[in-house]
Amino acid sequence: MNKKWTLLVSAVAFSAMLMTACGGEKEQAANTNTATETSAAATTGTAINIEASNWKFNQDTYEVKAGEEFTINFSSTEGFHGIGIEGLDVDIQKDGSKTLKVDQPGEYKIFCNVICGPDHGKMVATLVVK
Repeated sequence: MNKKWTLLVSAVAFSAMLMTACGGEKEQAANTNTATETSAAATTGTAINIEASNWKFNQDTYEVKAGEEFTINFSSTEGFHGIGIEGLDVDIQKDGSKTLKVDQPGEYKIFCNVICGPDHGKMVATLVVK
């Protein structure tokens, strides 16, 4: 009986953790990226605005020009989410901005970097650098 109780408590705790990750109001995690990051949205230069809600981004594709500086403005409009971009030094959680320049044209996978619930794995988009 003791093992069943422990298993039940563990399952409930894990479920609560998943729901909290999606709906919690956690502070933005400390970030050690070398590019400029601010909590306010950028208003100058080229900017892309990425919004996350449960369990999707506001667009499937975002485009920028290779070799030109741009700013990513990220906001989590529903639940608690973040973004990472494969191959680039991007790690934003909850809300924030990051300015960067990508010299190599190609497609880069944008993903939610906060475990946020049952469809977390489906939270992907593409950054197209032309």
